[in-house]
Amino acid sequence: MRFFIEGEKGQALCHPCGGLVATTFIRRDVPFSDGKGSAQNILVGVCNQCEQVVVIPAQSTPAIRDARQKDVKPIEASLPAIYLDVLDLAAYTVDNRASTEFRRYLLSYFVHKTAQQEAQLEQVVERYEMAIRLFPEKRGVARRRLSMKVPQAVSDDLRLLCESSHLNTSNVIKSVVFDIQSQIIESPKQPLLKELRSFAAVLG
Repeated sequence: MRFFIEGEKGQALCHPCGGLVATTFIRRDVPFSDGKGSAQNILVGVCNQCEQVVVIPAQSTPAIRDARQKDVKPIEASLPAIYLDVLDLAAYTVDNRASTEFRRYLLSYFVHKTAQQEAQLEQVVERYEMAIRLFPEKRGVARRRLSMKVPQAVSDDLRLLCESSHLNTSNVIKSVVFDIQSQIIESPKQPLLKELRSFAAVLG
């Protein structure tokens, strides 16, 4: 694995120029591939002819990933308080040192996991219906606001779940929380708990 320094020369393929070109490693702001935001002051190799970025060394990847993760989107939902209680008990089940901040990681994990599997997508409405049977929303039920910021990818996943299920954000979250309740609290899945505990340990 090569380590590069600023000003170092090299060669790389450049698609705009159509062949092998001379390159120079410099620090530059690198736009994300979707055009939404950029990583600032990252070491990259640029084509000496067209000045396009043609090489991103491995040493720059963590900084780009960190910048990407900071591109967050807000999620707001008004929910019966019981759903937040479920999230907090699930967080405690995973790690008894977890704070309410772990709600965000749990929801992000399950939203992403659900959105990536077609079979799971088809169960979003079914889980929502089971959720409102398990936690009936009677008149005067205590409600709390869930407010958190998630990576752009998770925001996109949530939007996909809303579009595919024709449910609004709050109801999709109810569906996801029911899934969390089923897999972590009601019938704990040990491989899942092990994975989430490793996740919690890394997050601190």
